[in-house]
Amino acid sequence: MINFNNLKDIVLIVVFLGTFISCSYDRDIEPVAAPVISSVDNLQVELVGDTAVVRWDNPSYEGNLTTRINHNKGIENINAPVHIFKYGIIDVNTDYFFTVKLQDDQGNYSLGETVILHREGPQAVTNFRGVQEGTNINLSWTLPEETISGIRLRVDSEEISLPADATSYTFNNETYSTYKFQINAMDEEGNPSPSKYLNFTVGATKIGYLGTAPNVGSISDDDVIASANWLFENYPDAEYVQFSDIEEGLDLSEFRVLWWHYDNDSNNPALPAEATSEKVVSAIAEFHRKGGALLLNTHAVQYLWTIGRMTPNFGTAIGAGGGFDNPDTWGVNVNIGRAHDKSSHPIFEGLNANNVDGRKIIPLIGPGWKEDHNYVFVDLPAYYGYGNADEAAYTTISEENQINILGTWDGIADYFMMGIFETLPNDEFNGTAIGIGIGSFEWNQNNGKNNFQENIEAITKNALDYLKVQ
Repeated sequence: MINFNNLKDIVLIVVFLGTFISCSYDRDIEPVAAPVISSVDNLQVELVGDTAVVRWDNPSYEGNLTTRINHNKGIENINAPVHIFKYGIIDVNTDYFFTVKLQDDQGNYSLGETVILHREGPQAVTNFRGVQEGTNINLSWTLPEETISGIRLRVDSEEISLPADATSYTFNNETYSTYKFQINAMDEEGNPSPSKYLNFTVGATKIGYLGTAPNVGSISDDDVIASANWLFENYPDAEYVQFSDIEEGLDLSEFRVLWWHYDNDSNNPALPAEATSEKVVSAIAEFHRKGGALLLNTHAVQYLWTIGRMTPNFGTAIGAGGGFDNPDTWGVNVNIGRAHDKSSHPIFEGLNANNVDGRKIIPLIGPGWKEDHNYVFVDLPAYYGYGNADEAAYTTISEENQINILGTWDGIADYFMMGIFETLPNDEFNGTAIGIGIGSFEWNQNNGKNNFQENIEAITKNALDYLKVQ
């Protein structure tokens, strides 16, 4: 502490401060060097349908440039000097920012340029569904909880205006075909809500439940029994299909979805011989090529490789033992890499997810005995030469295989693995498939009632209803 009782002390302090300030002002200040790379020019954003389209002009530069785009949900690194970026779906009443930077091979960055987009309009309808009746489609939806002026429905290129209180519409047609529906709620100023889409194939509607047993009553596995009983209680027109029936020439064209839930607790996850005979594999592969849908649970997920729809030799984590007692609640994370929120996918319709450190967790099985029967795929980024958190890994995994990763183990926050996924139609296979191989998705908890059984059933019903219209 300085003692100011002595006038000499005060004079010395004033002299010292004066000298310090004088020296500070006398020093030459080095100018800040201009960035090596110039910023992008004419950065702008516009809403096209439900997608934000960001455009800009790149500066002249000799060498390779990487484009880095920061936005609300993360960062996109594009290994090329692109001049357009698309981001969707844009929700209402939210500010979306897009900052564009350029980087060269030496790690130099340009300054960032930022644009913001704010979309006005009402919330979207929910529970947009269709039910086939003959060759007609009965559409239904739930209105948003706010005042709207009307409903705009598009069927392929045709636009239909409906009153604000409309919650259903019947699309009449005479032939089997695939139709694309889009629905928007409209506000008083004519602003549309975010779109909800429904691709609906009018055709065969029956669900076939595959198995090796002669009939449902002779199924031995407790989880398979539980899922089969649930199906026939909720879908009375569903039919049990033994693999031997397919071997003998059963016509699969009357089915829209084939569901195979294979679960083995004898430490042997290999598929049974009845399902892997040349004739059976050929028939189911042809069914899928022609647009037939597949729902595959637990150890049956590997069948996508058996029929040739999936080919990469990914790492796997497989469980097929008797299980153990566990006090925890297990679920599925549906916010992949904390950047790709799949909670709005139709198979999760009506389910509430808990936000845990940026992950969105849907609980699936509570405390008690757990078989932990995984058939999931791991080390996915490493297979393509990326790190687990690399955004390029997600893009490559998805685009190379034409798949949609829908869920991971609940503790995963990067792109290391997938436990629930959707295969999309490609050049060879016109059908859609959903694989659910995550160990928390257990149909029968052995030592008591699963507190989250309703989530298992809801995801399954949503998946079947979704696959029936693809």
